[in-house]
Amino acid sequence: MLQKEEQVAVLRPHFPPHSLPPNSDSSESGMLSRLGDLLFYTIAEGQERIPIHKFTTALKATGLQTSDPRLRDCMSEMHRVVQESSSGGLLDRDLFRKCVSSNIVLLTQAFRKKFVIPDFEEFTGHVDRIFEDVKELTGGKVAAYIPQLAKSNPDLWGVSLCTVDGQRHSVGHTKIPFCLQSCVKPLTYAISISTLGTDYVHKFVGKEPSGLRYNKLSLNEEGIPHNPMVNAGAIVVSSLIKMDCNKAEKFDFVLQYLNKMAGNEYMGFSNATAFLRGWT
Repeated sequence: MLQKEEQVAVLRPHFPPHSLPPNSDSSESGMLSRLGDLLFYTIAEGQERIPIHKFTTALKATGLQTSDPRLRDCMSEMHRVVQESSSGGLLDRDLFRKCVSSNIVLLTQAFRKKFVIPDFEEFTGHVDRIFEDVKELTGGKVAAYIPQLAKSNPDLWGVSLCTVDGQRHSVGHTKIPFCLQSCVKPLTYAISISTLGTDYVHKFVGKEPSGLRYNKLSLNEEGIPHNPMVNAGAIVVSSLIKMDCNKAEKFDFVLQYLNKMAGNEYMGFSNATAFLRGWT
């Protein structure tokens, strides 16, 4: 992460010289206040007040969403300001600084294009073009080995992505729930590693490919499943999570953890698919 002095140095050209705050306050709070002012003038582009929608539009251009859990305090404060003040949704410098103060470091990184994908709009433009091209491919068939899967609409097509910095983009039918099936394997593996540690988990499951079908119940030379992505390994990994809890407690823990991993977006469970899969 860049030092705050670097952040100031890069943003300073956008700051009107006549409005520069005094340099006498060298404390951390003073630095954060100046960053808030610098961010305000970067977005305001010469205006004295910023419409909230202009801020949220500029925010989305960086890849951050207003629903980002890290921005909860910022967005709550802006909502409160709109409800309680007579500003008409306009933020002057003081109101803006008050709203963003709790998230100023993250926001400064975003607007300075210091995320893993600096120009997110250009990147998502490429993604959207690929999406439209691939949309024309209609070959293949939906999986039919479980009745619920066979009922899936083959015309549904959506893509969502999230970078390591939390930049998000979605296009297509991304609001329609779908069953993760085996895609949950790397997620449960991540949960087990996060809660138990790598060394402990890999006492019970390996790290290498098996060379066999994913559903082959086989063990490696050490007598453990080859890796967490084959069925045998996934079963072992799942059994490690919350070993001291009953099934209901395990279920609640995993579902809540997955919900957090999804940024508190919708996460559900398909009883029909789970029941029918148990009979396959």
